[in-house]
Amino acid sequence: MQKYLKVCFSGLLVSFLGALPLGTLNLTAFDIAASQGLLSAFWFSLAVVMVELVMVRLTLIGNEHLHLSEKLMTYVLPFGILLLLYLAITSFLDAASVSKVSSKIDLLPKLQSTFVLGLLLSALNPLQIPFWMTWNKVLEKKNILMASKSSYTFYLTGIGLGTITGLAIFMLLGKYIFTNYGSYSMITNLLMGLLYLGFSFYLMFIFIKKRLNYKTS
Repeated sequence: MQKYLKVCFSGLLVSFLGALPLGTLNLTAFDIAASQGLLSAFWFSLAVVMVELVMVRLTLIGNEHLHLSEKLMTYVLPFGILLLLYLAITSFLDAASVSKVSSKIDLLPKLQSTFVLGLLLSALNPLQIPFWMTWNKVLEKKNILMASKSSYTFYLTGIGLGTITGLAIFMLLGKYIFTNYGSYSMITNLLMGLLYLGFSFYLMFIFIKKRLNYKTS
């Protein structure tokens, strides 16, 4: 039992620390909690965790049989770029509406469901694939993660607990620390738009680099 608790704690620690650096997922959870409340942020976070667990399970299968990480990134990157560009544009439109620069015209329909938003943002984040592929190999080499159903179950349980705990910190900060969202909604929309736009450019760079490497190889 001790070895299963160890792999559970390892998964929890890796996922918790991985959820803390500022990125699209935790800052979106913060923004949703501040603007829409904890319940909406919880559904967003739940979707993120569900997709992450599926991705981790796929990377475990990939480690054993398929080695799919590169192929998955090739297909996921373009959709991730488009989603982030879409979110950036809608955030900038919201900022323009708040500042009364333009009238409230829904040029693009917004994603109303935070659960669906969580599914899409998490599923189209290609960086988690190499992240978990790397950690899987590290934990396997240290004989912490074993190739067994029980070990994988405890590992995934720890990962789910770690990610939801990390996101909960941002949700609570958004809800109870950042209390004047209405006064700063234009600024927050601009910042979120810049975050999405910047990350989309980063994914474009990765995608172009991969395509160039593919053509020259």
